[in-house]
Formats: sequence, C-alpha cells, structure tokens
Amino acid sequence: MITSGILVRRATILDAEGPLQVADIRAEGGTITAVGPGLRPGSARVIEADEMVAMPGLINAHTHSTQNLDRGTTPNLPLDLWLMWAVLGKCPITADDRYTLAMAGALEMLESGCTAVLDHGWVPPWDFEDYSEAVMSAYADAGMRAGLAPMIGDLDIFDTMSFAGASQPKPEPLGDPFDPQGLVESMTGFFDRWQDAHSRLTPMVGPSAPQRCSHELMDGLARLARERGAGFHTHVLETRTQIAANLERYGRSSVSYLEDLGVLQAGASLAHCVWMDPDEYSTVRRCGATIVHNPVSNLRCGSGILPVADLLEGGTSVALGADGAASNDNQNMFEAMKFATLLQTLHGSHLRWPQAPAIWKMCLQGGAAALGQPLGSLQPGSAADIVLLDTERHVPVHAEGLVTSLVLAEHGESVHTVIVDGEMVVSEGRSTRVDTDAMAARSRDLQRRLHENLPERQAFYDRYVDVLTEIHDYEMARPAPVERLARITPAFGATD
Repeated sequence: MITSGILVRRATILDAEGPLQVADIRAEGGTITAVGPGLRPGSARVIEADEMVAMPGLINAHTHSTQNLDRGTTPNLPLDLWLMWAVLGKCPITADDRYTLAMAGALEMLESGCTAVLDHGWVPPWDFEDYSEAVMSAYADAGMRAGLAPMIGDLDIFDTMSFAGASQPKPEPLGDPFDPQGLVESMTGFFDRWQDAHSRLTPMVGPSAPQRCSHELMDGLARLARERGAGFHTHVLETRTQIAANLERYGRSSVSYLEDLGVLQAGASLAHCVWMDPDEYSTVRRCGATIVHNPVSNLRCGSGILPVADLLEGGTSVALGADGAASNDNQNMFEAMKFATLLQTLHGSHLRWPQAPAIWKMCLQGGAAALGQPLGSLQPGSAADIVLLDTERHVPVHAEGLVTSLVLAEHGESVHTVIVDGEMVVSEGRSTRVDTDAMAARSRDLQRRLHENLPERQAFYDRYVDVLTEIHDYEMARPAPVERLARITPAFGATD
C-alpha cells in the first residue's frame, strides 16, 4: 500500500501553548492536519509514540554554517579582535568544503532536535553562486528546513570600525573593494534560482551589518527584499564599539537607518541588538521586526547582556540563535535555551527574570517569526516539524515542569525521532538520509586542514592586535547611552 502522510500515535504532546495531552498527530503534505485521540491512520505511515514526548522542532534563528568546524579553535576575544582571528585569518575553502560545513551543522542540529535554521553564512563575492548552491544542497540532502541569508558586505574591515581612539594610523585595506551593484546582482540571481523552488528552503537577504555595507549596497538589498517579499536578516549593535562605528558611517543609529530603508517590518530579523537604547527597542517593536538573542556568543566575546525581560514585557518579538560555532563551539539549541535562561539572572530583580517556559517560547514562536513561517507549534495548520523524545530521561508530570527540565537539563540525547515537513529524517537518533559515518570522516579531513592553518591565523591576528585593542579599549571607556555589561566592583585586587 502506498502511504500518504504520517500519523504519530499516542504521544504526550508538549506544545508551546496548552496543557500536556496524550493524543495523535496526523500530517499530510508537510502540514499538521489533525491533533487528537484515536485518529484513523488511513494510508498514513504510523509512528508508535507511547512513552515519548512530541514537541515542535527547535529553531536556530541565527548561525553561520561556514564556522561549523571551527569549534574550540578561537580564544575568548572581543568581537573586533575575534573577527581577525576567526574569520579573516581563515584559510580558503572550496564549494565542496562549504557543503561539508553546512552538512556537519545540519546533522548536529537535527540529531539534537532542531528542525529549522536561519543561516547567515559569509559569502565571498567571487564564488557566490557555487557557495549558495553547495549550502542549499546540503540542507536539502539532510532534510532540514533552512532560510539562507548569504552574509555579504562591500567595505574593508578597517572601514567598519571607529579609529577615533587610535594613536597609530588605520591599517591598509586587506584587499580590493567589492562592487555593491555586483553583489546585489548576485543576490538577485540567488533568489531567481531558489525562491519557491523547494518546500523546505528559503532564500533571504542578508547584509552583514549596516556599518559593514555602503549605502548603495544596503539600498539595493532593501529594494530586493521589498520586491521579492523576502525575509531580511542582519547584525545590529552587537557590541558597544559598534555604536560609534554606525554613527560615523551614517550619522545616526543603525535602527533609524534601517527604518528609513524600509526593511524594519514583520519578516525582518536583527541578530544581537545588545546595545540598543530604549527608543531603538521601541522602534523595532513598533515595526514588527524580530530580535535574535545569541547568549552563548555574547558571553564568549564579552559583548553584553540583552535585556530580555524588558523586551518580552514590552511585546517585542524575540528569537534565539546559537550563532556560529567559532563563537559558540556547538549548534545545540537546548544549550542555547539554558544559557539564555541563566544569563538573565545577572540583570534586574529576580522577580523579572524570564523563566524557562518564556525562553522555550522565544525559541519556538520567535524563531517562527524570524523565518516567517508557520513553525514552532503542533496545532493543525502548522508545518509538520515534530521531535519525539524518549521519556526515560524526562518523565512528564505537568507542562511547565517538563519544559523547565528540557530547557535546563536536556542536551539532545533524548531525541529519538525527528520529522521535518512531514518526513522522518532522524530515527533512533540517527539521520535516515545521510551516511553519517562517511560525513564524519569527511568533516574530520576538513577540520584537520582548518587546524593546520591555525599558526597562520595567529600570525595574521598578531599583526593587528595592538591597534585593535587600543580602539576597543578607547570605545569601552567612553560613556554609552546604555550599560549592558555585568561588572564586578570593586575589581579584584583594586586598592583605594
């Protein structure tokens, strides 16, 4: 008999809203069509889920697939210095390498319960098409849902920083400038190839950050997003030093600039946003854009603490991201939820600390908003992205207790089955589509080559560390309109 759809039978259903219930879930054509007890399977494939918890697939709303094998290679550094080590000093990689990197991350995410990702991977202009094809192909082969927002910029790295506090000249450019019109044309071609071409894959517009792009490039990408009705994803005010960099480039805040471009709306997602002031947060909320919180990388680079309680209480849409593995060291969204929960204990009264269920909803509902898709729910009409957890580790008592247990104690080891777009892509914790042993060997070979480049990375970093440290320290000592760092005062060893 030819099967049509999937029926998950007798699962304990943990949705973003509502009480726990034991029921069936039927999915057809990639969409959940019914939830309730005793559903008739008809010709659907039946998955027996007694003693399992069914939850919506987790959503990673910000990462960089090009870093997936850079885990454990980068020192803890402020972002501007981190960029010189982790990104700019990296050895060249091929389109085939890019497939391997994206696949490594996809398998890690799927096998730990994450079914959808917003990938903001860096794109070298000279092989834009090969890169995008390789990454999209990897996600397609893995069976993962992905929005790819190729990260592009046309300015030299030293033109994206404020050198107001430097006692030595700004370093020479690292290369020739990129053509903004050519980048817009490349992004347009990417949309021509992929928009509406695959049910799980979505092209998105992804400038690196306002201070890393010329106005010509930002304006062209904003126009493309409007014309195509596309999602728009970028970094905004990740660090304190970027306040000055944005003011120098555009004479105003990056939020005001993005609003004038016409991209701040539902479907726009802004990574980090740690150093916005209250008026800027209000603008984001009023426009309907989503902020993507990346707690692990913010800690890794000392960037600061996003005021999540203020945002949630004010009604701002907030999603959750792992960020790239060079600033996180894995792609585990259970860990990201735990860090997001615990980091908020450093900010404000304990009466306002967001608890695990609020962070859980950020990951699901905020992630759905960032990708602009009906995700993060097990209700009829939602995408059939379902994760089944073995309850030997987590015995459900009531919904809130189970959510807290998952957010604070789970690492993904309980993931048994993963369904994406109505297809079972993980069974008994392993991919059903990919030879994971062969991919692991391929990843090890690439990782070995990347690690052989570490001495060159160190030498590259050493050339610029003094001047970048100087400008970083200068900006950190200047007054800022807000404070987002947790400080120990007086400093250890300080004297009167």
